[in-house]
Amino acid sequence: MSNNEKKALLSIAIPTYNRANFLDKCLDSIYSEVNNDPIFEIVISDNASTDNTYEIVRKYKQTHNNIVYYRQHENVGFSKNFKKVLELATGEYINPHGDDDFFNTGMIYEIINLILKNKDCSVMYTSWKNVPLNITCGINMNNYLNELNGINFITSMIIKNEDYKKIEDKDKFLNTEINQVYIQLELLKINPKYCILHGNIFRIDSGGAPYSGYNLSDAAINNYFDILESYSKYGLDIETLKNEKIKVLNSIIFPSIYKVINRASEIDLDGLVEAFIKYYPNEVYFEEKLNEIKSLLKLR
Repeated sequence: MSNNEKKALLSIAIPTYNRANFLDKCLDSIYSEVNNDPIFEIVISDNASTDNTYEIVRKYKQTHNNIVYYRQHENVGFSKNFKKVLELATGEYINPHGDDDFFNTGMIYEIINLILKNKDCSVMYTSWKNVPLNITCGINMNNYLNELNGINFITSMIIKNEDYKKIEDKDKFLNTEINQVYIQLELLKINPKYCILHGNIFRIDSGGAPYSGYNLSDAAINNYFDILESYSKYGLDIETLKNEKIKVLNSIIFPSIYKVINRASEIDLDGLVEAFIKYYPNEVYFEEKLNEIKSLLKLR
């Protein structure tokens, strides 16, 4: 088998919709380093974009032979398009990748080193931390969650394709818009070993695309904790859930509210108080944080 016929080691799988300018920057950040290196496969699933997304992809296809492009016939929603891009990936490992996220120089090959040194893991994660590059490894979903500040960022995921295909019900939480959380926990059921790459993996201008049509209470509280709580029968313990609730408050809920107040975000905050009351009533800080949320919401 020739090098061109060998399976790629890593598929960078990009779901996209009407973000041609961001996609152009994303592909440039990738191809400026990997060029036509056959260990990479770049897969794009276009959710029936109406902008110039195809022209951007065609520009890269003219000079690169490791790019795969698929276009949906109609907009099928983020979750189904995300599922499609994972299906299209043929690499040994898959890095689902947001179209508005950009690697820092040298980080793509650090991810390759991570994979090569830890092929006994089905789940890996790249943690955004302002620390020197380092790798930590562990076992089980409690340790995985406790080491990270949330696991809902798709671009940080690196998953073993062979084990992803073993997940029997890939649609179980598809309607939540955060099916990536379910995928990671299912993979940890299959193989509890994980590794995390800590450091400045992504450029500071990553994640710059505006959010709209996104309900904070559903994604960050209702759906997230419904998924996590469904794994209590597989060993996810109460202390881990308590830790996650604090992290969600400090790193997602309050920062998102402040962004809306400052007109820096259009995230939908409807139902936030009700979600907090449903999932946080037994926490010692419940009354204090509930009052804080209510006060902040009045400032919108």
